[in-house]
Amino acid sequence: MHALGLLARPWRRLIAPVLYGAVLAAASGCASQQAPHRETPLVLRPTPMPTPVVELQPLTDAAAPAPAPVATPTAAPVVRGPDYIALLLPTRAKNWRVAAETIQAGVLAAQRTLAAQSTPPVRTIETEDNEQDILAAFQRASQDGAVAVIGPLSKTAIGLIADGADIDIPVVALNAFSEETLRRPNLYSFNLAVEGEAQQAARLVADRGVQRPAVIVADGSLTQRMAQGFSTAWRAERNALPVVLPISSASNFNDLRARIDASGADGVFLATDSRTARRLRPFIGNDLRVFATSQIDPGNLGSTALVDLAGISFYDIPWLARKDDPTYDFYARKRTRSNDLERLFAQGVDAYRLVIALRSSLPANVRIDDGLTGKLSIDANGVIQRELTVRTLVANPAELPPEPTVEPLPTLQ
Repeated sequence: MHALGLLARPWRRLIAPVLYGAVLAAASGCASQQAPHRETPLVLRPTPMPTPVVELQPLTDAAAPAPAPVATPTAAPVVRGPDYIALLLPTRAKNWRVAAETIQAGVLAAQRTLAAQSTPPVRTIETEDNEQDILAAFQRASQDGAVAVIGPLSKTAIGLIADGADIDIPVVALNAFSEETLRRPNLYSFNLAVEGEAQQAARLVADRGVQRPAVIVADGSLTQRMAQGFSTAWRAERNALPVVLPISSASNFNDLRARIDASGADGVFLATDSRTARRLRPFIGNDLRVFATSQIDPGNLGSTALVDLAGISFYDIPWLARKDDPTYDFYARKRTRSNDLERLFAQGVDAYRLVIALRSSLPANVRIDDGLTGKLSIDANGVIQRELTVRTLVANPAELPPEPTVEPLPTLQ
């Protein structure tokens, strides 16, 4: 009603002058001529005006053009291709390339050896060492046909996927979870962290009869991790902490045995690398049991080094501890001089076996007793547990005595 009233006012303004003009004209005529007297008064009848046709429209600003219609963008449909297993590796990153290519070699060797006819093929997705690039590659893979993912390698990338990605397929990440990483269904940590070896070494030390071990810790973050892993496991094992004896790589170690004796230790765990262990081993003597991690043997140890390190026991992966196992011939692997690279190859083989198992079994039911990196199982937090094999370095391999059976260290919560 208000709009109609507004639009009708102009017509009222047009009609009013017409009526007013008619009145003036009549009045003028009366003044100039004397009309005969009529008893009937004169009635003025306005000329009929056409009724205006008013079209109701919304009130708009005439100066502002009408907005153009906005097209609603439509997302491109995701075309899902054939099923495949995505191998997500930073092969384009210089610092990671050798490690990534070695893991890739292990995965592909496992595929050639173990894949059934119905098993989806492996497709390598190359990335940079950039977490956002890795996350985008992961999301593309999970949408276009990937039924499982092996990778990524960096802890940061694993955390990013855990925080922001939909994880509805098995993802076997190739590093440890950080403390901040969300534990998600279908996300698993398969790592070769040295802390795990140090933790299992605590059980080995206890089973060999050592009551009060001394942990000799060299400089460096890796050695600190070894010492921490051993100490944590020893406390869980014996409700006590071991003696910790820090050393400097620049030391001459002349007083090392005196420090060990003063601590009351009856065994030694070396949280050191191979080079430092070779230097200090002669100062310990042969009457104390000595233990270490696999870092004691980087590979290709010469006869002199073996003499220096003789008698040291540690846990290692079966792929290195039992190199002559005939079943390993199926992988057609020409061994390198680096045990670190051999461990990564073995990790690639076992990662492939894990994703195949996880596609058909619940995590709690997955167990691989003949894994190259150990006997494998999965705990409630999605961490792949590895039971390792004991090795003892000797100057002459023919002198190697049979190793006693050692129960694996239980998972530490």
